[in-house]
Amino acid sequence: MVTLEKIESSRERFMPLLLEADEAEVVVRAYIDEGDLYAVMSDAVEVGVVLFIRDGDDLEIKNLALAPEHRGRGIGTAVLGAATDLARRTGASRLIVGTSDSTPGTIRFYERAGFRRYGVREGFFDAYPEPIWTDGVRARDMVMLEIPLAVEPT
Repeated sequence: MVTLEKIESSRERFMPLLLEADEAEVVVRAYIDEGDLYAVMSDAVEVGVVLFIRDGDDLEIKNLALAPEHRGRGIGTAVLGAATDLARRTGASRLIVGTSDSTPGTIRFYERAGFRRYGVREGFFDAYPEPIWTDGVRARDMVMLEIPLAVEPT
């Protein structure tokens, strides 16, 4: 079973995990203290981290990372389910996430979980201090994906 446990203590110890999903430490440091940080727990073992930032009516997954040894087991998909539930409970109108145009596998991962593309932030990764490369492809644009959330009646 996968659960999300809110982190109320120092976030610095999560930096190595956050860097698994966003390679530029200077960029991660710019947002590490924003929003709400959750430890990803699988069978009472800390296996990852997810950082949410509120943007108006949207809840954005700013960073989601699992330790390499815990990938490929369905945990990431379960995290997205828990994230969707959390977004609904907070009253968000949609859950959004952005990922590099150079990571088609990551885009497919989100699409399999029900996210749909809704836009592109052109040149987003061009502003990074060092180029980001994935399998020989340079990251340039951020592909934005969303899950619209129905407002639950009260």
